[in-house]
Amino acid sequence: MYAKSLELRSKGLGADRIAAQLSDAYSLRVAPGTISHWIAGNRRPRLRNIFKSKPSRALSYIIGANLGDGCKLAKSGCVKLEVTDLDFAQTFNSRMAELFSRDVPNKILMRRFETDRLPLYIVKYVSRQLANLLILPLNRLLRIAFVYPREFLRGFFDAEGHVDVRATSDFQVSAGVENSNKRLLRGIKEILLTACHIGSTINEKRKSGSLKVIRGKTFRMRKTSFTLLIIGLQDLQNFRKQIGFSISRKNQKLADALLITINYRPKERISRWTQDYFKLRGEWVKRQTLSATESKVLRWGRMGLPEGPVV
Repeated sequence: MYAKSLELRSKGLGADRIAAQLSDAYSLRVAPGTISHWIAGNRRPRLRNIFKSKPSRALSYIIGANLGDGCKLAKSGCVKLEVTDLDFAQTFNSRMAELFSRDVPNKILMRRFETDRLPLYIVKYVSRQLANLLILPLNRLLRIAFVYPREFLRGFFDAEGHVDVRATSDFQVSAGVENSNKRLLRGIKEILLTACHIGSTINEKRKSGSLKVIRGKTFRMRKTSFTLLIIGLQDLQNFRKQIGFSISRKNQKLADALLITINYRPKERISRWTQDYFKLRGEWVKRQTLSATESKVLRWGRMGLPEGPVV
């Protein structure tokens, strides 16, 4: 904004007209008196996390991650992501830096626990402009995000997505998301089909008050949830090629399951799958691919360091 103010001043604009143009470009109000100090050389603004108020690939991803219950928004303007997958945190951090035109992103913090929980990776940026945008009505947010539909879908599936494999009497693969906002899922179903030619279905998943288990921990549902599922083989292949996940373990699980579906006969698929994967706390885990941290948490629960930066 500071550089833009100087540029507009070089074109002969006064403080009032510069303030109006900045408001149009960034959806932020800067007092003409402040701009007068800038163009006179009396002051320089502090570094602020601002961006041009127009659709972008980075913004679409961030909106998707936020709508997938990935972010916490504070009144101070702090936008915070707390997740257990480092690759998700790294992708989100890169998109935030890209949105704010920053060469160097913020440091990712890691919070460890004394219990058998996986560590949390934390990405934090303070931007009232972004925080205010992320609380806009859903229809306005989707109009912005759908300008870059694949980036939006990647962000949403990173935050909310899952890959399910059933290997009991037969072998079944699906990718999907679970969310309590059925209207949002209908919009995602439509954009999957129109932008990516991916078919999906929406069904009720869990009633309000029912129990849900995540990584061995039980939670009670406050709202009825719905699931959007991608089931067809061609649809799953299209999803993997066009959208996928930033989270490598989910991408790997989907790729492995599809390869088995394509290359093995139905009677051979379950035995082939269980050669590479085993069930741990209700979740399929690939053999010998757990990180050292995940192995400790999932098997021994020996965590006890304070929050600190990721090295």
